[in-house]
Amino acid sequence: MKQKALVLILIFVLTGCAHKIAQEKSPQDLFNEAKALSSKGRMEKAIDTFMKVRTIYPAHELAKKALLAIADIYFDHKEYEAALENYKEFMLLYPTDPDVCYSLYRMAMCHFKQMSTFDRDQTETAKAINTFKELVVKYPNSPYAEDASSRLKEAELVMAKHYIYVGKFYLKKHYYKAACNRFREVQARWPDVVKAEEINELIAKACREQRD
Repeated sequence: MKQKALVLILIFVLTGCAHKIAQEKSPQDLFNEAKALSSKGRMEKAIDTFMKVRTIYPAHELAKKALLAIADIYFDHKEYEAALENYKEFMLLYPTDPDVCYSLYRMAMCHFKQMSTFDRDQTETAKAINTFKELVVKYPNSPYAEDASSRLKEAELVMAKHYIYVGKFYLKKHYYKAACNRFREVQARWPDVVKAEEINELIAKACREQRD
């Protein structure tokens, strides 16, 4: 029993010492160390050090900045899904923080960066469109609103081209009603991002064939 008690005391002392050693560095020192590691391209070590800021000093202002920094590291290394999770966590934990707008913009960019060409699946394009729209509506005067509007048009153009691509496929297969509906949807939803002459010609052809 005495030996067991001594072991428990030793574990307690060592744990306390380890925690004390970890806390010897201030949150600012840890944050600066993480930034330096990130600038040297040491991604995993930088993330681990930013995480120390969060776990050892969770109530400190730098804990918020550390979370955002982790998200940015993932984004810069094109690990967009991991970046998304961290931006979402930031918005969930700090919904009134001024950087929520930045997080939303970066979330939209994560989807934008993963968009496929118009002839592929458009799941990420749809997510990019929705997130850019949310940003423009909620934060119209933010420093990210102008770029978000520009990216939104780019994403909408890809989506419109996809619908036209699908519509042309239907037209080729003589599915005139489906083609007509697709082209009309493009005209209704994205009149400012497609050429009016092109879509009008496609509508005329598909819808005429549908009636014939």
